[in-house]
This record gives sequence, structure tokens and C-alpha cells, in this order.
Amino acid sequence: MKSDVRILVIDDSRPMREFVVQVLANQEGFVTLEASNGDEGLEMALADSPDLILLDLEMPRLNGFQVVDALRVQQADIPIILVTSHGSEAIAVELFRKGVKDYLIKPFTAEEMHAAIERALTEVRLRREKEALTQRLVAANQQLRRRVRELDTLYRVGKSVTSLLSRDQLLERILDAAFYVIDAEEATLMLVDEESGQLQTELHRQQVPGEVHQSARRSTEELAAEAARRGNVTATGAILSAPLKVGDRVIGVLGVGNRVSAQPFSRHDRQLLLALADYAAIAIENACLYEEVRQADRAKSEFVSFVAHELRTPMTSVRGYADLLAKGSIGSLTPQQKEFIGTILSNVGRMQVLVSDLQDISRIETGQLRLEMKLVRLAEPLENALQATRAQINTRSQQLTVEVPENLPPVHADPARLTQVLINLLSNAYKYTPEGGHICVRACLQNGYVRCAVSDSGIGISPEDQARLFTKFFRSEDLAVREMPGTGLGLCIVKSLVELQGGKIEVESWPGRGTTFSFTVPVAVEE
Repeated sequence: MKSDVRILVIDDSRPMREFVVQVLANQEGFVTLEASNGDEGLEMALADSPDLILLDLEMPRLNGFQVVDALRVQQADIPIILVTSHGSEAIAVELFRKGVKDYLIKPFTAEEMHAAIERALTEVRLRREKEALTQRLVAANQQLRRRVRELDTLYRVGKSVTSLLSRDQLLERILDAAFYVIDAEEATLMLVDEESGQLQTELHRQQVPGEVHQSARRSTEELAAEAARRGNVTATGAILSAPLKVGDRVIGVLGVGNRVSAQPFSRHDRQLLLALADYAAIAIENACLYEEVRQADRAKSEFVSFVAHELRTPMTSVRGYADLLAKGSIGSLTPQQKEFIGTILSNVGRMQVLVSDLQDISRIETGQLRLEMKLVRLAEPLENALQATRAQINTRSQQLTVEVPENLPPVHADPARLTQVLINLLSNAYKYTPEGGHICVRACLQNGYVRCAVSDSGIGISPEDQARLFTKFFRSEDLAVREMPGTGLGLCIVKSLVELQGGKIEVESWPGRGTTFSFTVPVAVEE
């Protein structure tokens, strides 16, 4: 039984009140209060909120029934033991429905009263302990939900940060994340300079207006330097600094501060900042590596473009002189000499195609490829492509079918590049289709696009090769493919040209049964 239990005795009988007070006075831990009628008792109960009420049923002004009803109306949750005369048990049962805990029938002994009080207080204590446990459980669940929300937020913020590869955008996003996760007043991002090895402030932002106070003996820069040196979080009241670590190497420091309000950070804030710093370090390192790869790729593309440009001049000379020899401009040639000159011209042609492809790849990768977009009907570039490839198709005795409706709307595209796409697809079709095979070109209108498909009855492409088909320099290991000359650049260029003009390219193929390449071009929209 808990100490200092306050019991209010409401009874109009003075001897009864004195008896109860005397009995309880002999027991430690009880404080008794007295009321001589129901009115007074109700007022005291509402004012002092005792731990238990001993309530007489029959009293002037307000009887026990009325006191119980009034307490219920006021939502006063006070346990009540009813004191009633013999023969009133039915009334007591009715009062149980109203929340009365127990009853005593006059006359009763001190032991009976103690037992009733103990039962009532035990029940109340157990109920209150249950309520306290429930409240703690609810609080624990709320705290757990907060932690889960924080972890989910941290994960989403980390995912957002690590998805960026632009350095400037990334640094801004890291500060945004620090404000979002920590709710700090200011944030600073410092990175280690590769040459000096010193921390340099890359970005600082204060989102709470007001005068900044120096709340610690050490400055923000000193705390950041210590965090970088120790490789752990440093904290002093309203300033936190967390190292950005990649493995054992520190690449910078992320700091937050509350120097306007001087509100100290919690241990939980330190953990959140450290977790965010891990995401930030990975993202910054990825951005740096990505930039290095981009620079290397750009240098490679520039080199390829330079070499391709320089090769054009000697190839032009070789082709020009070979043409003069082939035409007999400097004398007649023997059959063997004519064969050699033909081989030279054929290989110069292949080299020109390779150089042209290399230049296109270089321009695409460096963003220097210029498209002259205009309204054009598909039939025009298709006719140009057929003229360029019809001789080879006829040489291989292949059947060519063209199914292009005359009423197709014009598309918005570069005619020369559209011709290049079609020439490349038709060239692949006749090269990898046996003699006497079939090639078909179809076109139709589909959801705001003109869809063009080039099908053949050739050797087909395996599923493994289809997955790598549009990558640079890829050529299948199939011997039938290797027999045909090629650079592995054509389809890569085709895919880029189609996508640059707002379309998509797809392939369907079955080994031994043929291949269909289909691409889309957006229909021109009239202004």
C-alpha cells in the first residue's frame, strides 16, 4: 500500500466518522478528511481529489446516489466504498454499475474496513500501473516510429544525395539535407584541398536570421580541423562537425551550428549528422571520379576526332592517285595492276567509312553533333537510302519490298541523318542475309510517331548479342558475322541519331530466322 493515502469520509454520523478516523489513525500512511453531508463531501472531493472515498448512502442534502452521479458527471475517477445499512444490498449493487468499488454494511469491524480499503486501493493501484505501462508503451511506440521515420528520411535523403553527379548541385543538396535532417540554423561544407592538404570552405549557409554568437572557446574552423584530424564527430554545445571519410581518408568536414539561439545539439543529432556525412562522402567521391572519367572520355573523343580529321587528307590523296591510275591517265595497266588498284580503292572506301563513323561518335559523345531539324516526309530519305544500297541488294539477288503509305504525315527530323540511319539498317540487312533472301521496309503512323521497320530473313542475332548490340565496337563472335567487314560503330551511331531526333529504336531477332530493326520519329507539329 502506498504511503500518505488520503481517504475522504462522507457521513452525517459523527460517531461513524470518529470511528473511521480513529481506526485509520492507528495505521501508518493514511490521511483522513471528513465531510458531514453529501454537499460538503462532493465539494471536497472535487477540490482535493482524494485517493479513496468512504461514502454513506443515506445523508441529508445529497445522498450517496447523488454524490456518485455528480462525480461521474465531473469525470472524477475516485474509487468509492459505499457504507450502507442492512437491507440496502440491492441499492449497493445498483451503485456498482456506476463505478462503486465495494460496500460495507453497518455495523462493521475495523478489520472489515481495512480489508475493503485494501481491495479498493489494490484494484486502483493495479489499474493505474496498467495505465502507466500503457502510456510508456505508447511513448515507446511513438519514439520508435520517430526513429523509423528518421531512418527512412535519412535513407531517402542519402539516396537523393548519392544520385547526383554534378559537383555544384551535389554540394548544395548536401547542405539542404543537413538542414532537413538536423534542423540546424546554419551549415558549412569544407573539403580538403589536394595541394595544400588544408580544409577550405566550399559552401556556407545560414537559414535563421539573427546575430551569430561565438558560443565556444574554439571557432568553427578549429572544430572542423579537429574532426578531420580525429576522424570523428567534434561537438561543443551549439556546434557539430562530422568528418567526410572515404575508407580511412578524410576528404572534408560537414558542420552544423545553432549559434543564433545557442541551442545545444543532442547525442541523437550527432548520430544523424555522422550518418549523413557518410552519404555525403560517398557522393562527393563518386562525383569526383565521374568528373575524372568524363574528362578522360572527353580527351579520348577529342583525340579520336583529331586523328580522324588528320587521316582524311592522306586518304584523299591515296584515293585521288588510285583513281588516276585506274582510269589509265598515266598509261595502261595490266590486269594484275587493275586488281591491285581496285583493292586499294575498296580499302580506302572502308577507311573513309571508319573515319566518318569515328567522327560521328566523337561529336555525339562531346555534344558537338549538329542536327538540321526540319519537316520531312519519310519517303525522301528512304529513297536516298535505297539508291545507295540497291546495287548491293541486287548483286546478292535479294528481294526488296517497300510498304510505305503515301499519306504518312511529315516528321520533324534531320533528313541527312535520317538517310544515314536507313542506309546503316539496310546495309546490315543485305550483309547478313544470304543470297536470294528477302528484305522488307515498312512504315506506319503510331501514337504521334512514324514507325519504320527494316526486316530481313538473314542469320539473326542471339539474345546474348542483342543485349550488347548498340554498344561501341561490339561485333558478334558468330563466324557468319565476322566474315563481313564492319567496325562495330554503326548501330551505336544509329541509336544515338534516333534518340537525338526524339525517337526510339528496338530490335527483334531469332537466330536463323531473321531480324527486324524498328525506330520511331516524332510527327511534325504544325505551329
